[in-house]
Amino acid sequence: MSKIFKQKNLKRINLSRCFFPFFLLLCAQTNTFAAETEATKPVEKILINADHMKLNIESGNAIYTGNVKISQGALVLTGDKVTLEQANDVLERITVIGKPAHYNHVTETGESIQAESEHMVYNASQNKLVMTINAKLLQPDHKVSSQKITYDTDKRIVIAGDKNDTSTDSSDINQRVNITLTPKKETQP
Repeated sequence: MSKIFKQKNLKRINLSRCFFPFFLLLCAQTNTFAAETEATKPVEKILINADHMKLNIESGNAIYTGNVKISQGALVLTGDKVTLEQANDVLERITVIGKPAHYNHVTETGESIQAESEHMVYNASQNKLVMTINAKLLQPDHKVSSQKITYDTDKRIVIAGDKNDTSTDSSDINQRVNITLTPKKETQP
């Protein structure tokens, strides 16, 4: 491990090399945040790059800071700070904070799903990504922006806005849900 730290005095550390066995175990025991629909597909490696990492070996919880990039197959999360929380050796929650934090995923059908916000929380047991503060979700046929967006990654259901917000000030456009629908292109015979 000391070789990694000595390489050309690099400030950035490829943490996936240092803690790959830990994350491989993590992936094998969880319904990963890039869940595969076919049970026969192998679990893909999680690769993490950050400027700093703090890992609690006993709990398995970890905090990554500074230009954090987490990738697993066709899914990429980036942010300034990422916290991974486990319970009973199972990944429970991923919290991503950034200005903005980004979520990029290419589905099995080749559709690109992109999201950004200043705060994201992925709840693994519910397959839900909750984005708050300047949240945007871009899918092939629509774009949604709001101060809060909840995206069910399994059922592909999007809920935008906060129905508990009772403000009636129409001058604050940022509090409202904005949607842009893109008509599907007709296929040529």
